[in-house]
Amino acid sequence: MKWRENLLEKIGALATAILLALYVQSQLHPIIERTYEVPIELLSVPPNYEIRLETGARVRVAVRGVKELVEQTRAEQIRASVDLRYAKPGENRLPVRLDYPAEWRERLAVEPERPFARVMVEPRLSRYFPIRVSLTGIPELQEVLAEAVPEPSSVRLSGAASQVRRVRSVQINFDLTGLQGDLEIETAPTPLDDRGNPVLNVQLTPSEVRLKVRLIPQPTSKTVPVSPRLDALPPFPYRVIWFSVEPVSVQLRGSPARLAQINVIETAPISLRDKTRDAELRVPLRTPAGVQVLGVREVTVRVRIQKEAQAEPSPPRPGTNPGSEPPPKEES
Repeated sequence: MKWRENLLEKIGALATAILLALYVQSQLHPIIERTYEVPIELLSVPPNYEIRLETGARVRVAVRGVKELVEQTRAEQIRASVDLRYAKPGENRLPVRLDYPAEWRERLAVEPERPFARVMVEPRLSRYFPIRVSLTGIPELQEVLAEAVPEPSSVRLSGAASQVRRVRSVQINFDLTGLQGDLEIETAPTPLDDRGNPVLNVQLTPSEVRLKVRLIPQPTSKTVPVSPRLDALPPFPYRVIWFSVEPVSVQLRGSPARLAQINVIETAPISLRDKTRDAELRVPLRTPAGVQVLGVREVTVRVRIQKEAQAEPSPPRPGTNPGSEPPPKEES
């Protein structure tokens, strides 16, 4: 039959024609792919449960097809969702459903990068926490005490039970550096775990509180007791049985921070090495560094010294001479 003549050449020509047609088609209507990131919508969320998408709250969706058609698509036309109707407490592996215009179905290929999502379902828990304020830095005004009061003084934390149970405190950090006067600001407290790290996956109600910062003038003086420092004691058998100091206290002046470190002021060392009777001494004070003693430079220390009683030897028995030997026993 004539059609079988030159069959190989005819097959080669047909294949070449098909390839040429595909090449021309690819040049005129190339196939491309575009990727969109689409938020995942949660459907049929159970009440009083907290939902967490372990694989992320967004999914990458690939749209593939003819260039002029793909270029007409937009991310807003794609809807990704996960149905929680049959989800159980704990970790669930649920399919990601895509919805897009019906005309795409025959002309474009639309596929999610992850066809399944890992979804954690946990009971929702709420707790109230007081707000703790941590002040750091030094205000520009000197000799003041900073006070910070949050309003309200507590917040309600809610979220997944495992996350809420991690919270150990709710704190506001405020830096006083350069502060020149009272201040009121709106700020967000931070939930912290037992290591001081923020716990982010919880909700605070209210999310912000008003922090009132006040600078209170501090007194620059302080009254402290005087403590005599007895360095060397009287020689034996003499001992100190009582002492007093006058005045019993003095007033110091200095910065509030330095005064807060001082609770008593000592005298200079007092030597009683050669004292065998009562004495009255004028002793200078040892002024701590960074403060000033107001009005008084010396104090009066009175010391009462007493000689200890010596033990007396026991008297000899009647009929014996001290130092003589006892008489020998008579033999019967």
